[in-house]
Amino acid sequence: MYRLRPYFLIITMLLMACMIQAQNSNLVVFTQEKEPFTLILNGIQQSPNPETNVKITGLNAPSYKMKVIFENKLLKEIDKTVYIQAEVEQTFEVLKNNKGIWVVRMLNTTPIDEVTSGQNDQQNVYIYTTSPRLSTTTVSQTTTVSTGLLPGGASITTMSTQTTSSSSSDMHNEFNGEHQDRNDYNDRDDHHERGDYNDYKGPRGCPRPMSKQSFDMALESINSKSFETSKLTIAKQIAGSNCLLCKQVKEIMKLFSFESNRLEFAKYAYKYTWDINNYFLLNDAFDFESSIDELNKYIQSRK
Repeated sequence: MYRLRPYFLIITMLLMACMIQAQNSNLVVFTQEKEPFTLILNGIQQSPNPETNVKITGLNAPSYKMKVIFENKLLKEIDKTVYIQAEVEQTFEVLKNNKGIWVVRMLNTTPIDEVTSGQNDQQNVYIYTTSPRLSTTTVSQTTTVSTGLLPGGASITTMSTQTTSSSSSDMHNEFNGEHQDRNDYNDRDDHHERGDYNDYKGPRGCPRPMSKQSFDMALESINSKSFETSKLTIAKQIAGSNCLLCKQVKEIMKLFSFESNRLEFAKYAYKYTWDINNYFLLNDAFDFESSIDELNKYIQSRK
């Protein structure tokens, strides 16, 4: 019996590590005072640009050093230690207290399982990063020069437009509302192939699919986790805060080794999927017919 104790201790430590890895939480920081701010956690910039409503997902440490830096340089930065509860979304508000001093105060907490899909176009969602995000800036310059008239009275007008955008390793929430112009989506540099978006005419489970760039970063974040439970937790957070295409759901499913986790994620992601009539494409990701049957029953129960 004595010889078994070291092995028992190792197994216990591994189980504890697995549980800790799985305890992912969200942090929401917002202000109603219309003062944009940049959010810093543990000295790392989490939001690429000053904003008024930010959600950070994938937090698994018990506490973080938070800094709020206002876009208005006349306002003093706020430093605060936030204590993170496991498997919850904690919301903090940035506001003035009775003395006119800017502070950060806890507003509420919501269990992760009860967090609804983030279809708020006023909120950007980012996965927690330990690498600084670059600010994204767009500069547009238009010059018009009139040089006279051509025969017939036509005027000569020269216009030049230059648009530059720095790269940003951010994880934006891609929701811009149910009535977002499709042409705007297809004009993006990181758009999907046209058939993925415009050719689908069936019912939709969410407003607007993630861009390819954002999805690739999400996929990398999921795959970076060693434990299957951690992968599943982060995958759910990403799905619940965004909008996926069926082929993206399938790509995430392939990251799981266990059939049960593939099935669980496929069920969870259904209501966060754009082209839900294409959900049959997920069948190839399963090894057993029973999983396909169970997913089909779940879909029928949702209709």
